[in-house]
Amino acid sequence: MPRVETLERPVKAPPRQRGRSSARGKKAPPPQDRLSQRTLFLRRVKRSLKPGLWILGATAVLVVGAELVRTLPGAKPHPAPPADAMLAAAPPAPAPVEQPGLLAEALAAIGFRIHHIEIHGAATIDPRALSAAVDVKAGDPTFGMSLARIQQRVDALGPVRDATVERILPGTLVVDITERDVYAIWQTIQNGQPIFQLIDKNGDVIADQNAAAAKRRQPSLLLLSGADAPQQASTLIPELKAQPSVYAHVAAAERVDGLRWNLILKNHTVVKLPDGDEAAALAQLTKLQASMQLLDRPVEAIDLRQPGRLVVLPYTLPPPPPPPGKAPVKRQEGQ
Repeated sequence: MPRVETLERPVKAPPRQRGRSSARGKKAPPPQDRLSQRTLFLRRVKRSLKPGLWILGATAVLVVGAELVRTLPGAKPHPAPPADAMLAAAPPAPAPVEQPGLLAEALAAIGFRIHHIEIHGAATIDPRALSAAVDVKAGDPTFGMSLARIQQRVDALGPVRDATVERILPGTLVVDITERDVYAIWQTIQNGQPIFQLIDKNGDVIADQNAAAAKRRQPSLLLLSGADAPQQASTLIPELKAQPSVYAHVAAAERVDGLRWNLILKNHTVVKLPDGDEAAALAQLTKLQASMQLLDRPVEAIDLRQPGRLVVLPYTLPPPPPPPGKAPVKRQEGQ
């Protein structure tokens, strides 16, 4: 029999898969760690706080804006009641001290504090009285005050005609003051003592002012006397200023019986003006001064009370002294 030889066929290797080889060539990514519960919680809280922070910021802006609008120096405070009503009423309770709110304190903590206080126009006001009226010091919260109340207290000071109070962020307080113009000095008698007070053009007394200091600042201020002198000054003084040569000699003016004026000159001569039509009498006096220097002459009085007539009263001469070497004869008692 023929010999049968068994030939072993080589076993073919399975075809190589490209996908597996490429996968083996690349490094597999590490498995991701799972976030902890704390991290997830903080992320949720952070996301939920974002709308709240926006709302809180918008609310703070609205509150600050409302506070600024409320305290703008536009509205004037209500006028104070008359003095008689204040005296008749019971003494008011002391005003409560202003306390800054929580928002003012919170804003102060981030820098909204008063660092500068600027006051303009206070030339004759007592600094202590003005400081007490403003009642703000460095370091106070910028929003811890009422501008309207500060303005009301400053307006109440005697020399103040008008005041404006404003704040400039972050920490400046500005007070602008317009003082009342001094028109004349009014002399009255109280308890036998002369009292000198300043008046304005309307005849109102300017309280808390030093008349002597005002006279030093304005030497041309006229001294007035008489019950109704302040109310009549706005008529006399312009007529005097219209006659400069006469006005330069006048030191004071006295209101007589509520009807007319006496002018006291610097050389103590008394000029008696008529009841009404002072302008014509002063014009006549100007002509006399130009022609004969009447106001410079040592006379006791110049009477202009009668229209078209001038009466000059000279000083009474003292008796002549005795001749030298002769002593005056003394009369003995009983003669």
